[in-house]
Amino acid sequence: MANSNVDTTQQDMTIEGYAIIFNSLSDDLGGFKEIISPNALQGVDISDVKCLINHDFNYVIGRTQANTLELSVDSKGLYFKCKLPNTSYARDIYENISAGNVNQCSFFYTLPPKDDSARTWKKVNGEYVQTINQIDQLIEVSIVTIPAYQDTSVAVGQRAKGLNKFKQLEQIKLELDIESLRIDT
Repeated sequence: MANSNVDTTQQDMTIEGYAIIFNSLSDDLGGFKEIISPNALQGVDISDVKCLINHDFNYVIGRTQANTLELSVDSKGLYFKCKLPNTSYARDIYENISAGNVNQCSFFYTLPPKDDSARTWKKVNGEYVQTINQIDQLIEVSIVTIPAYQDTSVAVGQRAKGLNKFKQLEQIKLELDIESLRIDT
């Protein structure tokens, strides 16, 4: 969800920006919002991450394994630099970035299986907020016209795992608090 910039100092087509911004609250993802913790990428293998256009694996424009995509983590987030191939779709996205038509990034990840600490839920100002504490795999980063946080319900559905359980526990706690007040009076 960060801006990407076109590097016009080189003749080759190079783009760069932030695919992940730490501690930044996402847009509504379908009843909840999300924050990526600064430690979420710690220990994550980034040796084979793809750079795509709009999360479409048919439009690969870079890859860490091919040394056409560089990724680095700093205090702000996940920074990327991608040297685009000389393909029609790469030239098209480069031109759209240059023109300012496309200026956002996104990413796709998985969480560690059976690790409840990989994500935590809380309610902030009446909104459910999920914090991603640990990513298992970073699959891809994308140059997007609409950020992934506004993607289809399939992606949102995976991200929302555990929200209903959190809501149920919150309701049980509320009911216990009410019952406690009745007993105290």
